[in-house]
Amino acid sequence: MDDMVTTSGLERASHIGGSSELSTKAFLIVGLARDCGQNIKSDVHNLQASLRNCKQISWLVIESDSNDDTVEKLRELGSEKGRFRFISLGLLRTKLPLRTERIAFCRNKYLDELKTNLEYAHVDYVVVADLDGLNTCVNEESFLSCWARQDWDVCTANQRGPYYDIWALRHKDWSPNDCWSQRRFLVDHGVGPEKALFASVHSRMILIDAGEDWIEVESSFGGLAIYRREALADALYVGVTASGEEVSEHVPMHQQLRAKGKRIFINPRFINAKYTEHSYPLLFPSRLKRRLVRILKAIRGAIRDSLA
Repeated sequence: MDDMVTTSGLERASHIGGSSELSTKAFLIVGLARDCGQNIKSDVHNLQASLRNCKQISWLVIESDSNDDTVEKLRELGSEKGRFRFISLGLLRTKLPLRTERIAFCRNKYLDELKTNLEYAHVDYVVVADLDGLNTCVNEESFLSCWARQDWDVCTANQRGPYYDIWALRHKDWSPNDCWSQRRFLVDHGVGPEKALFASVHSRMILIDAGEDWIEVESSFGGLAIYRREALADALYVGVTASGEEVSEHVPMHQQLRAKGKRIFINPRFINAKYTEHSYPLLFPSRLKRRLVRILKAIRGAIRDSLA
């Protein structure tokens, strides 16, 4: 009974207290853009609508290395919306060949703007969002649920499908290490690539029901996260380890935050997507995929024989 009362109280807080919190606070939404021309306008409009009751929304998008019309779409958004800025860093691939190094470099650009640009001196919360069409399910209710409690410094998203962002995830029981580093270790020691992928990545993609308790983690992202502005005061993204290996840029940055006592949570009700390109493989188990391939090959063979 006590649990039921607590849950009901959190639900009321998420709609009443959360709405009040948003109406008095200024938000800066930041993200990276590369070849996002197809989705970026809908992403921006959806995120803007989800925070429509907050005091003020500003945008800062960092673009680089696009081969489509992303820059043109960003210019259009800049002319259509107030408080929308983007910075294009041009071609970075030749200077920073590793993908995670480029991503960290671009993310540090918006952190630098947050720290030094007086235009953002009023910002209370920073929303970090993927702008590649992932955040299709986020809405006002999911954002409001983040103020059901106040003991967080970073609140990160959940999905209706399996939780997908394993590379950025660190939790002592659930995902204590770098999933791709573990996969390489397993393959190097004789485990088949498919089995190694399942053991290191897909087995960690659990379903988190929206009614579950918040999960405190050492690091997480999931395509959408809210940071209290003060948590990012001295933060820095790092995309490459000292030994030159690529790493999820969120993990080193979150290590810095945790070292200062900041708390990071996955909020199960903060839903931003269903299945993603990373979790879609779980819809079709490998054994089923192999069976379908064999069936299709047999059908094609039968058709070919009948035409011979």
